Amino acid sequence: MIGQPMPLVLGYMRRYPFMPDHEVGQMQQHLAAIARENGYTLGTVHVEELPTDPLAFETLLAAIRDLRAPAVIVPTSAHLGRADDPGSRWRLLQHETEVRILVAGEPLVISARQCGGCCRCSEIRCEY
Repeated sequence: MIGQPMPLVLGYMRRYPFMPDHEVGQMQQHLAAIARENGYTLGTVHVEELPTDPLAFETLLAAIRDLRAPAVIVPTSAHLGRADDPGSRWRLLQHETEVRILVAGEPLVISARQCGGCCRCSEIRCEY
């Protein structure tokens, strides 16, 4: 019996200065593993490069809309910024999409619309 295909999700990460290519590849493999563990297939990982910032994030937003992706996976919440910062990418995802945010390096899986970074949401362990 063939199972249903797993939904396609997208990844996002910021490439820090002097981060070697092999570390970017390792992070993408880690994000793919987290996607599989959560019942998804990882599609494109949008990698933000400092010289072209915020091009990868803008491309991610467009891809979320085009593909109707149900989730975005990031290595840590730091790649999106603080949820309580009105100018953060976390906040932009909250206001412009309905995606779940899966944070690979933390025990955090929430819907972007469920929590603004406060401690009232019982689905997350607030680190702020």
